[in-house]
Amino acid sequence: MRYAIGVDIGGTSTKLGLVSEQGEIAARRVIALRPDASFADFADELGDGVAALLGNGIPVAGIGVGIPGYAHPETGAIVKPVPNCPPLAGGSLAEAFSKRFAIPTKVGNDGVCAAMGERDFGAGRAFRRYCVLTLGTGIGGAVVIDGVVIDGPYGLPPEIGAICLDPSRTDLPSNVPGTFEFLASAASLVRRYQALAPEADVANAKELFTRAESGDALARQVVQEGGRWIAQAVGMMSNMLNLDAVILGGGLSHAGSQLLDCVTPFLDGFYWAPFGRPPQLLLAATGNDAGIVGAAALGLQFSGVHV
Repeated sequence: MRYAIGVDIGGTSTKLGLVSEQGEIAARRVIALRPDASFADFADELGDGVAALLGNGIPVAGIGVGIPGYAHPETGAIVKPVPNCPPLAGGSLAEAFSKRFAIPTKVGNDGVCAAMGERDFGAGRAFRRYCVLTLGTGIGGAVVIDGVVIDGPYGLPPEIGAICLDPSRTDLPSNVPGTFEFLASAASLVRRYQALAPEADVANAKELFTRAESGDALARQVVQEGGRWIAQAVGMMSNMLNLDAVILGGGLSHAGSQLLDCVTPFLDGFYWAPFGRPPQLLLAATGNDAGIVGAAALGLQFSGVHV
């Protein structure tokens, strides 16, 4: 049995896991993000987490790192600043980890890593054409066709979160008006609720969904609005690509069937295929661990171990 360490960097925390080539997580750690940290301190903190996992005594073939952005395929350095994780802009985790641990390290986009995790270990194994959406602080993901994750030149990841869903929304902070990410991410749903109820104190999307399920009418309105935006994006991609399935992951997937119930009623209004069928809408089988196991799959692939 071969193992890799998967590092999934998000907008609020980094999740690390010691993952087998069968996708089983033997040990894990979580490190809170300090947005004002320097790259050196950030790399040291994550490196200490990696070292703790290595302390289990299980040989590790590679380290994979999923980031909310695009890294140079050779150096692992961030190509442009990452608003969701500012410390990343200061250097290359691939170089820092390779130097500290002498273990092959590869950095990739977190949405692409999540798609790899579902392809190799999760719900994607049952389909030929599907998309994985990572619905967290931001929105990412990737399309997989016949086992191949579709990316661009030099591994440029897709920008699913940049899909324009409402061109009238020029009030949102993006070069593209009314983007998917600024309308339906976990952060945007919390922001929307607080804009409608300034006196409310909602810590995160999990609490928002809990309020909706408990009868808070405004919270229910907000999560249903989010469901409609997700359905619109699903319909747009499915109409173009004839997808068999769309797999929902990321932090919002913690809502489980409640998330599916918010999206499903709106699907028919955005899917147009007289001779086809709407895609199956599923939760990520690897849950919110898709990023960890996907990053580990990237690490194993880079080390020469095939999963």
